[in-house]
Amino acid sequence: TRSQDMSGPVTEDQEKLLDEALSVVKLQAFQMKRCLDKAKLMDALKHASNMLGELRTSLLSPKSYYELYMLITDEMRHLELYLLDEFQKGGEYAGSLYLLITVGVVYIKCSEISRKDILKDLVEMCRGVQHPLRGLFLRNYLLQCTKNVLPDCVEEEQEDSGSVSDSIDFVLLNFSEMNKLWVRMQHQGHTRERDRREQERRELKLLVGTNLVRLSQLDTIDVQRYRSVVLPAVLEQVVNCRDALSQDYVMECIIQVFPDEYHLATLQDFLQACAELNPAVPVKNILISLINRLSAFATRDGSNGIPSDIPLFDFFSEQIAKIIENKPDLSPEDLVSLQAALTGLALGVYKDREDYVDKVLETTNSGLDKLGVEHSWQATSTTTRICPRELMKLLKLPIDLWNDALVLLRLRHYSPLLQRLDSPTKKSVSAYLLQNMLNNGTLVPSSEQVEQLLDLVRCLVADPGADAAAAAADATATNSLGGDPGDGSANGAGPGSEADNEDLAEEQSLLGRVVHLFSTGPDLLDEQFGVLKTARRILATGGGRRVKYTLPPVVYQAYQLAIRCAAGDPLPYRKL
Repeated sequence: TRSQDMSGPVTEDQEKLLDEALSVVKLQAFQMKRCLDKAKLMDALKHASNMLGELRTSLLSPKSYYELYMLITDEMRHLELYLLDEFQKGGEYAGSLYLLITVGVVYIKCSEISRKDILKDLVEMCRGVQHPLRGLFLRNYLLQCTKNVLPDCVEEEQEDSGSVSDSIDFVLLNFSEMNKLWVRMQHQGHTRERDRREQERRELKLLVGTNLVRLSQLDTIDVQRYRSVVLPAVLEQVVNCRDALSQDYVMECIIQVFPDEYHLATLQDFLQACAELNPAVPVKNILISLINRLSAFATRDGSNGIPSDIPLFDFFSEQIAKIIENKPDLSPEDLVSLQAALTGLALGVYKDREDYVDKVLETTNSGLDKLGVEHSWQATSTTTRICPRELMKLLKLPIDLWNDALVLLRLRHYSPLLQRLDSPTKKSVSAYLLQNMLNNGTLVPSSEQVEQLLDLVRCLVADPGADAAAAAADATATNSLGGDPGDGSANGAGPGSEADNEDLAEEQSLLGRVVHLFSTGPDLLDEQFGVLKTARRILATGGGRRVKYTLPPVVYQAYQLAIRCAAGDPLPYRKL
């Protein structure tokens, strides 16, 4: 005997149960079409009813039920086409829910005068099925059948046949009921099968999201109607359901299906709803998705950009700050991912606002401190460690979008955030910055900027903690370009592994190539001499293993400077 409990059938029985149901459907569909061919409508409706009776089962899994549902709805189209012809001659219809939906849609297609009343009756009629699985598919069938008959005009145009307001009410009511049925699925069956039911719910989420897709396809819904009617109703249903899976999916669905201009006009309302969601909802993913979409919109060709009266950066910055404040259990990875998205927004929409990027970097640094994230050299087995991959992504964003290392030197909080990384990741970001300078030919025109740059990438210039010792060893060499750079004993100049030596050679060769970008211009000879002195002084702290790569470019630059000096008055430059 078949159990009526959803959890009854085991996986091995699903195929057998589905085959039996499909066989019945195929037989009844064949008989229905034979009766339609012979113009025996009542007999055809009887077979259609028998076919639809298979949908009353509670034994099938969602996947099997979906396969059965698709076959039946395909067969019902034959009846729909026949009834469409018959209704033009004055036909009649049966009372099954699926049949009533089919007949109702046909009646609307034949005569639009009572369209809004029929739509209202159909959506209310579906309340009669409160079983979560069967109710979801019944309402999805209703949404599918009414796709092309929903009124899409303003109230003044066709008052008798309905307006877009009737369509909005119809879809919103159907969405609300479907969401409730979807949420109730988690309470079906035994508690030990909760994980399986959650997976089944994820498989059915598209049925709920189709309602929002249908709303987005109504051309008469403008920004004002969306802001005043559609979004408040959807957000109210989402917030009140308190189900994490439902809230997460519907909020993401809102972002994806409605136009970017609508999101800009309702940004504060949407962000306020995000603050009211279940704590289990990953709000980070929702905000990142919205930020990325609006960033892409602002930089899209043909786009008018972000209106000046919408402080987009401030809205998101405040919302992210609230999340950091209200979620002490927020992981470092989530915090940095949020800030990376905000940085992308600042760089994409407000390219000239360096202060926005610096503000994000400052907030990231303070947020990591608040979460108890130690610097790489301070971290122990009991402390919270930094998330190198996410932080590296954040630090590379300004490099990629500005393509100007000198701008980074003006950011007060870039270097402190970079120093949080472990040594290999820090070297990777530093090398990435230097390679970007080479690719874009970024010149460094002053001694101060040379010092700032080499301090920023000091992980490549010298070993950690070696600067003081090396500086003392090279004290006699810091007053001119000449002198012995030292044997590098303070900088681990002893032989290392072959792999370490290869990595070191690659890093220092890159740094040596960047030295050729230390240039003040053809006429500023004194300034160029100061730039080379600064570079020589700092690079000498790298010790013997490093200066053999970095000192030759400085010497070459000095020879070039000497040649330029020789063309003028050489007396001031005899010290070269």
